Amino acid sequence: MHPEHIKLYYRYNHWANERILDAAEGLTRQELTAANALGWGSLLGSLQHILGAETGWFRFLFGLDDGERDGDYRDISALRERWQQSNATLWRCLDGLAAGDMRRVHSGRRGDREYSWVLWQVLIHVVNHGTQHRSECAALLTGLGHSPGDMDFSQFLYERYGRSDFAHPASESIARADMELLLRYSDWANERLLDIAAALPGEQFSAPNELGWGSLRGTLVHLLDAEIAWRELLMNGVFVERIQPGDFADAAAIRERWVVERALFWRWIESLSDDDLLGAASYAAEGERRYRLLWQCLAHLVNHGTQHRSECAALLTGFGHSPGNLDLTMYLDAG
Repeated sequence: MHPEHIKLYYRYNHWANERILDAAEGLTRQELTAANALGWGSLLGSLQHILGAETGWFRFLFGLDDGERDGDYRDISALRERWQQSNATLWRCLDGLAAGDMRRVHSGRRGDREYSWVLWQVLIHVVNHGTQHRSECAALLTGLGHSPGDMDFSQFLYERYGRSDFAHPASESIARADMELLLRYSDWANERLLDIAAALPGEQFSAPNELGWGSLRGTLVHLLDAEIAWRELLMNGVFVERIQPGDFADAAAIRERWVVERALFWRWIESLSDDDLLGAASYAAEGERRYRLLWQCLAHLVNHGTQHRSECAALLTGFGHSPGNLDLTMYLDAG
């Protein structure tokens, strides 16, 4: 990964955090601190967790000690003020990165286990972790009548760059192996969900919910549908007819279709060169043609998966079948 790619991820991360904070500004203290079952006690607790993860990881990766420790914040204004301070430090670190820094290895111990992580991978983990928990925050905000709107990576690119802005420095490069790692992570996390979903009775698998795609089955099918649609769009320039939840009786049927899709997807990915990832890709959206770099479209696909896997994980946990930790660092450790 090139430092400019990492910076784009963090511009997206800041944009998405701001959308959540803007939506949360209109809530009462009671709404901010109301208990929920999504993992961090309340909406305010989840936001503090996202901030704490960002600052904690940057302290570890860059040897920082700014004298601040993140704790309880009374309201969104106080949280936003601390986040602004943290962002200033974060960007000083990112602006100081050179291409040679990206593969720097950070090692340590967690409990009785030693680990070694590559810098660019952990930096993307921080953004991916934020996407996961912002999805939970978005669900809570939407339930309170304060939806933050679309927080897809592709939406960020459109709002920031319009229909086409894919110029890049001549020195910029991206290794296909780096993008493959993120796509393999997405496959791993999807498999974790399918394994757990297979144990659910049919009534839970298709039970209605308010998380956006109607049911656990609907959300899993949406994840699969997005992979099919983007592959066809990027490979062949065509939109394909959407698959529907009703096409799949259970998790086994979804997995069977996903096996076919993965074979097609990986045959295409493995045919690409590093230079291909910096080539222009185009697609139609909302009546206009948009142009992006191919790697940006693939990054969107991984980020989109993280967002909706968070919803699936919340549903599965509510049914008493947690899929466990789906963080990118867990995948790196498992590999």
